Amino acid sequence: MNSLERILATVTGNETDYQPFTMLLSLYGASLIKSDTSTYYRDPEIWFEGQQAVVDTFDPDIVISPFSFPIEASAFGSELVFLNKYAPNIRKPIITSLSQINSLQIPDFEKSEAIKFFLRGNELLSGKYKGNKAIASPIHSPADLPSLLMGIEMWIDTLLFHPEYIDRIMQKTVEHFVRLGNEFLAGGTTFLVVPVNFTNPMMITEKIFSKLLPYLESAFRQIKGPIVIHNGGCKIMSFIDRFVKLPNVIALVLEHTESFDEARRIIGDKTILMGNFDGPNFVNLNREKATDITSKILNNRKADKHFIFATSNADIPYDTPVETIKTVVDTIRNFRKYDSV
Repeated sequence: MNSLERILATVTGNETDYQPFTMLLSLYGASLIKSDTSTYYRDPEIWFEGQQAVVDTFDPDIVISPFSFPIEASAFGSELVFLNKYAPNIRKPIITSLSQINSLQIPDFEKSEAIKFFLRGNELLSGKYKGNKAIASPIHSPADLPSLLMGIEMWIDTLLFHPEYIDRIMQKTVEHFVRLGNEFLAGGTTFLVVPVNFTNPMMITEKIFSKLLPYLESAFRQIKGPIVIHNGGCKIMSFIDRFVKLPNVIALVLEHTESFDEARRIIGDKTILMGNFDGPNFVNLNREKATDITSKILNNRKADKHFIFATSNADIPYDTPVETIKTVVDTIRNFRKYDSV
């Protein structure tokens, strides 16, 4: 059973030869090949080299195509800041007045260096691993992208007091999301990963979420493949019953403090659950602690055939000892999932 077969078996609820897993090791690829991150996040060939090193070192069942939400925002004109050993960030919002929404240009995929970085990197991954590993392509939610383009405070103000501008910007972000998402899928992606960094109960109220939900439904319905909702570093449990009903959603990645058992109580046992291991905290763990956290998660999901072990939240940090990650991988590989269930 290869990695892709393992993931597809989990989707259908069939037994696998061992517990399938993935980790958010996108940034860590730069660490493995000793690349500075400003080069790594600009050159798809360097990114691909880093992800090959990830596969050679850890052999995850799901590999991650190039992504960075600030880079995605840069396709709309935002300026980036690069710091060594970290993913890039936005220098400042590109929209400072709501009137600028009218002139906001959707990225030209033929000209945008950011989009070409994403698509070329995905092409390289697909050329190497399609048919053997599942390929996940992260993409910003159309309801989250405005918070990068104008800043969270201005986006919340728009949602509360300027409804006419909500539709104007959401029409543009939905169009971008659908086009980029379907380009990924046409290029070999197995499924899209959509973090909800902004669209979660830690950031917005139920009333605001209800305003955004129709746009998410429209966008997801137009995607020609499966979608995984990722916590993005925030709790999603309060909205989980709505997320699971969105078109094409097959999986949910929980934040590391959220309960798999509670999620199952709310959504049932057919949707894939992932997450619960805090990726950014890897750097602070010794091997014994990493093993303990991993074992607790595995034992909690021992009877769950719709479970994929995965890290939650953001990237595993650049300076994480490779031995710590290997310890987690070894613990997963040696776990007898279906014994005495």
